[in-house]
Amino acid sequence: MKGTDVEIYERLKFSFDCLGDLKIQSCFLYCSLYPEDYIIPRKELVEYWIDEEFLGTGSRQELYDRVHTILNRLVDNSMLEKATDDVKMHDVMRDTALYIKSSGPRFMVKSGIGLKELPSKQEWGEDLEKVSIMKNNVSEIPPYLSPKCEVLSTLLLQKNWSLQRISESFFQHMHRLSILDLSYTNIEQLPNSVSKLEKLKALVLRECHNLRYVPSLEKLEALRKLDLHRTAIEKVPEGLEMLSNLTYLNLCTQSLKKLPVAILPRLSCLQCLVLYVESSSVEMNGFDAAKLTKLEIFEGRFTDLIDFNAYTKSIQGQELTSYLLVVAPLKAKFKVNEGTKKLKLKCSGVSELAKIIIANKGVQSVSFNLEKGQVKVVGQLNPVEIVKKLRKYIYLEILSVAPNRRFPSLFRKKEVILSGCQIGRDPVVLPTDLMFLRIFESHNVRSLSDISIFFQQANQLRVCSVEDCKGIESILDSSLSNSLCSALENLEYLWLERLDNLHVLIKLEAPLSISSSLPLLGIFSHLKSFVIKECLNMKQLFPFKLTHDLQNLEKLVVCDCVQMEEIISSEEENQEINTPMEFSLPKLRKLELKNLPELKSICSSNRTMVCNSLRNIEVSKCTNLKRMPLHIPLFQDTDQSVPSAHPLKVICIHPKKWWEAVEWEYPNAKEVLLPWLVLI
Repeated sequence: MKGTDVEIYERLKFSFDCLGDLKIQSCFLYCSLYPEDYIIPRKELVEYWIDEEFLGTGSRQELYDRVHTILNRLVDNSMLEKATDDVKMHDVMRDTALYIKSSGPRFMVKSGIGLKELPSKQEWGEDLEKVSIMKNNVSEIPPYLSPKCEVLSTLLLQKNWSLQRISESFFQHMHRLSILDLSYTNIEQLPNSVSKLEKLKALVLRECHNLRYVPSLEKLEALRKLDLHRTAIEKVPEGLEMLSNLTYLNLCTQSLKKLPVAILPRLSCLQCLVLYVESSSVEMNGFDAAKLTKLEIFEGRFTDLIDFNAYTKSIQGQELTSYLLVVAPLKAKFKVNEGTKKLKLKCSGVSELAKIIIANKGVQSVSFNLEKGQVKVVGQLNPVEIVKKLRKYIYLEILSVAPNRRFPSLFRKKEVILSGCQIGRDPVVLPTDLMFLRIFESHNVRSLSDISIFFQQANQLRVCSVEDCKGIESILDSSLSNSLCSALENLEYLWLERLDNLHVLIKLEAPLSISSSLPLLGIFSHLKSFVIKECLNMKQLFPFKLTHDLQNLEKLVVCDCVQMEEIISSEEENQEINTPMEFSLPKLRKLELKNLPELKSICSSNRTMVCNSLRNIEVSKCTNLKRMPLHIPLFQDTDQSVPSAHPLKVICIHPKKWWEAVEWEYPNAKEVLLPWLVLI
């Protein structure tokens, strides 16, 4: 080490000393365990620092808040750099941290440098406190390597994708090991010597897809975290029920055959419990789940409404920060969204995009719109290679970032999935802070109003999807309940698919009419996206009066509704129906109408729909649609050059004959729109 380097490090160490707080100093030093130029996810640091007990005790939410406070302070003091929502350690600051930890108790950091073998025995000094060999190409830990590291507390070996074997002797002299991370490796079994690590507090094995054997955990009484997410284990590790201090348990793995019912009630300290909800072999007893009173994060499956209701009643007033609750009997079909399927972003350029892609390590592909609707896809590469490919593009206006399974969820989840439930017959008690509600194959449901116990108190529902429910006749039935109205006021996303008997969105009790009732409802006032597909009995989508509540609508998709005749019905319009009138959907950005053979009109012939934000229009296989009643900014003055600020990006049309025959409200509309036309 050069003298000038030491001088720089000593000056920067002064800033480190000025932090004052030992916990904050420990958090700063911890960031040096990551590779150079590595963007460190905040979410990951939260978990590590909780495991290390840097933050004291408390609820997970309290600990999360402390982590973000510490990270913000380190960023404000220029000791960490902000990287979108995550952080990065400058090379000089990282070198300073390693300089500080170059004397005992020491760090040994060899992360992300392409190692194919572990460091030699001589490098494993007895004064090592933390060792990071993450993100390398180590394939084996051989029998002759049994380092004497009696004070070693943290060992990070994750993301050695080639690692297949660990010798029994490797952990033999690591009696104080507290944190062991072997996630994202290719190991098939853990050595039995792990059973003797009695000081172990966190055992992280997530995404070890070939891991089938974990030895007995009976003696690991200090263990607080066990993460077996997406491993290949078929049964829970022996001795799991003895881990009375466990606060975090992730058993989200498809291969697990059974979860013994006697285990969970004994784990009374659990704050986070994640089970594999897509398998009915790992089901929850509602009364047992109710005993876990410290839960803050919960993902689990119930096979009947009795157990589900028992659990949801027990947590009234006990707010979980995140949950995914599935009610589904054997063989019920449903889909679970893993984080965000598609992320739409606005970026000022490739440099900003690069930060986002590299920060989210799970990104597999990026697509964005070129001129005239052409889509460029860059993918099937690692994030750095994707960024290199994108550098030739100066400006990216809309992108879709497609995650793989490891892409982190962007939102806190408060979701319930009901599949194959007898909702019309049995009552349902849903959490009142529910944000995502998804219903599949529940054929007794006639309307969302059937779930009246929930809707009397709910006001946080943001997303609702209903699929494959043959009994659904309407979304709202005023004869059953008016409590749904307040819940739908905050709804932002509504998805309806394959509802064979759905014939109206809102069913009103006679003699009420839509015109007299809708102003009282105020429903859909926050709706941003509405998708309806394969609803074979729908003829009219929206009553005209409802358009007043659609002022926030950004996306409207209507597909494969073979009897659909009108998008906005004229049946309930007032007496001045012959008077030309404009109405506005000011935020509508995307309009997609596909395979609607009976569609005759978007709205009545005397009305014009003003859409000043419309970017994407797609009309396909709507051969009976004779008129496009849209007013967009391009039509404001067709005698002048095209305004540069107009939002329109593309009009996709099929077939060509329809485009040639369809009438527009404004003269020369087709000529004006031609530069944006794409025949599909």
